[in-house]
Amino acid sequence: MALGRKVGFAFLGALLGAMAGGLAGLVAGLVYTEGAATSGFEGYSGYVVALSMLLGIAVGMVAGVIVGWSRATRRDGGRGPSRAERT
Repeated sequence: MALGRKVGFAFLGALLGAMAGGLAGLVAGLVYTEGAATSGFEGYSGYVVALSMLLGIAVGMVAGVIVGWSRATRRDGGRGPSRAERT
């Protein structure tokens, strides 16, 4: 496989993983601030949500790069098993 394909898939995986991780971190942070009843004093709850969102982005980017790179290096081109192979 060409190196450009691997890098392209890894970049796409990082981009999509960062978006998904950011969304998951945002939801997790909001749920945590509601459940733990964190203080809103001087924006403390906002800091908690922002931190969880940043952690989600970082984890999502790393996972996206790993998944994207592995999809690009598969022998079948990342398409998965054909319909005939699944049955």
